[in-house]
Amino acid sequence: MKRIVLFAVVLCVLMASVAAQAHDMWLEKRGDRVWLLYGHPGATDPYPTSRITAMTGITPNQWKVELEPVYHKGMAFAHLNDEFSMVTIDFDNKYWYHTEEDGWRNFMAPQEVCGKILDEGLSYKLSKEIVAWQPFMAKPIGMRTEIVPLKDPTKMKEGDSLPVMLYFEGKPMPVEGARVSKTSDSHIEHPEMMNLKGSKPVMVKVGPPGRQLIIGKYEKRLSDTKRVWFAFSMSFTTKK
Repeated sequence: MKRIVLFAVVLCVLMASVAAQAHDMWLEKRGDRVWLLYGHPGATDPYPTSRITAMTGITPNQWKVELEPVYHKGMAFAHLNDEFSMVTIDFDNKYWYHTEEDGWRNFMAPQEVCGKILDEGLSYKLSKEIVAWQPFMAKPIGMRTEIVPLKDPTKMKEGDSLPVMLYFEGKPMPVEGARVSKTSDSHIEHPEMMNLKGSKPVMVKVGPPGRQLIIGKYEKRLSDTKRVWFAFSMSFTTKK
């Protein structure tokens, strides 16, 4: 009986690890607070708030102000006590191993693991929320990976095509290993993704009026098994 219970616990941990590695992250403004949400639209989970490495408010004249995350029931938020046009966040999701024997497992840093390694590497999550559109947002703002809208997305209507560019370290993102969601409809828990085809804008279909979320993925290959994974997002609101 003890073995069955132990196996069930281990299985749950492994399943949770897989889910955590695949989870998305985004910001959502609610009143005078901006929340960091982790999971998938409509299904969020708690997360280690200690992994937040930077939370920044950007003013209309592009001044960057460090924000202090506040812990609340397994999530974090920041007070918006100034005039911010955008809020950004960086999250260190630590080191992951994928082995034939144990599946996906998460560690604070690289270490020796048993079994054959299929994939391993660092995982990062980055997000930005457009609070009030400013022209500077049509260019990269300095995040390592980011989605950049080429026009004001807050004025778009349902069904419109929003042109966006994906950037890595300030330059158009490499095509290999890069994807972005086809729609900004935040009601879709697992939006369909499209691969980049070149260093040109891609069109994202705008969802119903209200909250919008665009998700990006980038897998940077270092060797046959080593990777650096980036999950990044951009959120904004259209008028109802």
